[in-house]
Amino acid sequence: MPGAEDLGVDMVPAHDAPRRPLMVQVRCATSGFRSAVAGMKPGIGSVEESHAGHLETMLAFVDRQALDRRETFHAWEAELPPEEREAFAELKDSAAIRASILEAFPGCTVHNVDTMNEVYVSNMGAKGSDYVFLQRHIDGPFGLLPYLTLLRCLVVVRGNDRVTTIFSTQKCKNTLRTGQFCWFDYNRDIHYIVKSGDPNELLEESRICLKVHYAVTPRWLAPFHALFAEWNATYNRRARQLFLASKNPRSAIGKFLGAIVNIGTFLYPLFERYIGVLNLLVVLLFWGVTSGHPVERIYLFSFVHYFLYFVAYTFRAVEPGRFARDASLFQLIALGSLFYQYGRMGLDAPSLAVAVLGFGLSGLAFLRLGSDRTYFGAEFGVVPPSKISGFPYGVIPHPMIVGKLVGFAGLALHAPFREAWWPLLLGHVACYVIVLCQEVANWHVGDTYRFEETYRDFARFHQRTGNVAVHLFTTGLGLLGVFGLVGAFALALGTTPAVAVSFAAVLYAFFCAYTTPDQTALTSILYSGVVLIVYLSFPPLMWPLSLGLLVFATVAQELSHIVFRERTYMSSYQRERGAWGQLLLHSLLLVPLLCRAAFFRAALRDPSEPGSAAIHRGAA
Repeated sequence: MPGAEDLGVDMVPAHDAPRRPLMVQVRCATSGFRSAVAGMKPGIGSVEESHAGHLETMLAFVDRQALDRRETFHAWEAELPPEEREAFAELKDSAAIRASILEAFPGCTVHNVDTMNEVYVSNMGAKGSDYVFLQRHIDGPFGLLPYLTLLRCLVVVRGNDRVTTIFSTQKCKNTLRTGQFCWFDYNRDIHYIVKSGDPNELLEESRICLKVHYAVTPRWLAPFHALFAEWNATYNRRARQLFLASKNPRSAIGKFLGAIVNIGTFLYPLFERYIGVLNLLVVLLFWGVTSGHPVERIYLFSFVHYFLYFVAYTFRAVEPGRFARDASLFQLIALGSLFYQYGRMGLDAPSLAVAVLGFGLSGLAFLRLGSDRTYFGAEFGVVPPSKISGFPYGVIPHPMIVGKLVGFAGLALHAPFREAWWPLLLGHVACYVIVLCQEVANWHVGDTYRFEETYRDFARFHQRTGNVAVHLFTTGLGLLGVFGLVGAFALALGTTPAVAVSFAAVLYAFFCAYTTPDQTALTSILYSGVVLIVYLSFPPLMWPLSLGLLVFATVAQELSHIVFRERTYMSSYQRERGAWGQLLLHSLLLVPLLCRAAFFRAALRDPSEPGSAAIHRGAA
């Protein structure tokens, strides 16, 4: 499992001997999750060696300033002297930064946002609004705008080994050194800074960074990049004015402004850390479709987290923090609903004693293991593998799952509760057994699954726009047919079709979110949501019509390949070993693959080659 990885060239500063040229060595203090989804944030790398002189120019500029070590220092790019402004311009157009962004955002345009760029010197003993950098925060307020991304890129002029930037969702920490860069989503990525050693001690040498900003939009939204960039720039200017007024407060009003900055950047990260937009929409959807069906509502909320366990363990492509948040939330809802119904049935002492013993054992195992390891931290590479020896580990095998099974058995001892809810209890037990078997067998495809590789294979057979358009329409019909079959099956079992189809749609949405890059996942979820809305807008489809839609979609796609003279993707692997597994993966990923081909298409190239598209210069 990865702990620390070399990530290219690290420029070592010459500030110990002020005017020696910068030297180059390979080293990097970066640890955390490495995903099967290429281009996962944050983007980390090093600028080219040719920029050593530009870094020296920026370092000399800061050295000439009379800085108060108790405060941070900011200087806008536009206000720099000519030589420093030219050096800044060269660094922000680094080919290494450009290639890193384009790898993560294929099919997008990238524009410099010069009005937000600045030189930034951090001092981690500061008070007031400077404290915001030490707590989990998001820099901007526009995270709910889909597809529009504002990247903040830190280009390190002088690093400091005592300063580490931590990204909560990715569970990734980076100690950036001179010449390295790290870009992240200004409006969405939760991050904070920690300092080793005495937390109240000022740094002997401050970390010096250039804050460079890029507006990233899909090509079909490119006309909106300037407006989006201006919104961010305006917010940044207003926030900076408030920040400067409160960063070292000496008056009551200064302390009040500092509190506004800190609280404002704290609340949204709190929502994202514990709930999340997709989870909130899922809860609202489930609550809506089960209106008037309280029993089905409990069943609907009870099994989402098991699916998250399975997909996260199998593909190992989701951000660890997101998985931990989602699984914790839905497990809390599931167990809370279960315990509430149990409490309504009255008190049964033997049943309660066994349940407390079982769930208490599971809770103790969680405390021994810790949150990161519980949510597959070792499998994701967040923490190194190690053997846990404290009780109940070393005494009871798989105590967390065993404890849950004992707890469910204890609940089942309560006769009225067992009679009313035995299918729910049996479902929980069956799901935990599946999770246990998967972990014991260590069954996953995380070592081989790469979405970008699958997409490159798929895209070779879907180059023509007409063929992609036909597939986009017919795949929607096929998905509607699948929803219809799920609804028909649910109806045969006496369940409300809308409830069962909504559950299936939510599981697929999480599958897309856990296995594909952000923008592809968002488009796939919206695409599936439109099909779900169509299904819910009409009376339930019977199985003959549903099956007919599925067959028609399949035949139409085959004909489309003939008409547009492109081979089918399936023809490239149908005679190979493991073809059935490849077909299953191809089918599950069909919506994301098509959304990527339709909305984020980029020229196919060898993945080892650097990006070739340019960043558009100029202020937005």
